[in-house]
Amino acid sequence: MVNSDRKNNTSADRNYVPFFFTGLSFAGRSGNGGTEKSGMRVSEEALELKREELGLNDPFAVQYGRWLNEFFHGDLGESYKTGKAVAGELKKTIPATLLLTVAALALTILISFPIGVLCAKYKDRGFDNMIRFVTYFLSSLPSFFLALLMMYVLSMKLQLLPVIGSVSGKGIIMPALVLALTLSAWYIRQIRGIVLQELEQEYVDGLKSRGASENRILFFHVLKNCMLPIVTLLGMSFGTLLGGSAIVETIFSWPGVGRLAVTSISARDYPVIQAYVVWMAMIYLLINAAESFCVRFWIQESEGKRVHDEKNGWKI
Repeated sequence: MVNSDRKNNTSADRNYVPFFFTGLSFAGRSGNGGTEKSGMRVSEEALELKREELGLNDPFAVQYGRWLNEFFHGDLGESYKTGKAVAGELKKTIPATLLLTVAALALTILISFPIGVLCAKYKDRGFDNMIRFVTYFLSSLPSFFLALLMMYVLSMKLQLLPVIGSVSGKGIIMPALVLALTLSAWYIRQIRGIVLQELEQEYVDGLKSRGASENRILFFHVLKNCMLPIVTLLGMSFGTLLGGSAIVETIFSWPGVGRLAVTSISARDYPVIQAYVVWMAMIYLLINAAESFCVRFWIQESEGKRVHDEKNGWKI
């Protein structure tokens, strides 16, 4: 009897179409999966009512058009877990993720920019070799292991910082530091390579022949020309962090978008998951558009300044 019921439930599930990316929620499996595990049985009438309630009996084009219309009106559906509007859930978590993103990027710039420039200046010397070893070591550590290690040392042993992350107070330090160290291990090598490549340009030899000092060439000419690829890297990282650093947010119980996505996946809360995917896609599109605009503006300004310098003579 139980096997036949399960077979009927399974066949009923196959009538459902899980449109994950379009917001057409897969209610059948979330309902039957839980009832089978708990030993409960769901009648075909109840399943049919649920299908009708969610509009899953309508044609695909009708379902997609309905979701698209609701999406452009700011309606992302309701959470299966809480019964609240998904848009409201995202609005609660986005400020925390935005705060963590800005803090992590600020720490990343403070750590990686001066170290990367110094590594390029003292190429293949003791300082450069030591930093390269440290960056390779940090790159090999998973973010969750680094988070647990810092939690053990800074919270449990030294008792300097709280274990649970919070938007106010010291709770933001450890999550931001974990993200910053992970990014800095990559940024330092990138900045080092960009500066070394710029130091090989012909204008550097021209400035040296005119008597410009090494530090002046590096800090007043080379770094200015290196900012364009560095800003591009920052834009990519900003989009990634703003999309939610799920692992770090979950470990530190940070109330952000990443933690919301993890808990929604565990609860099979499909409306929240699909809203998170749409949020990620929109963030990357907006960040890339803003980045392209800034790069285009930067190139135009640099070209105008180059023409001006050629007319009036180069200044050392």
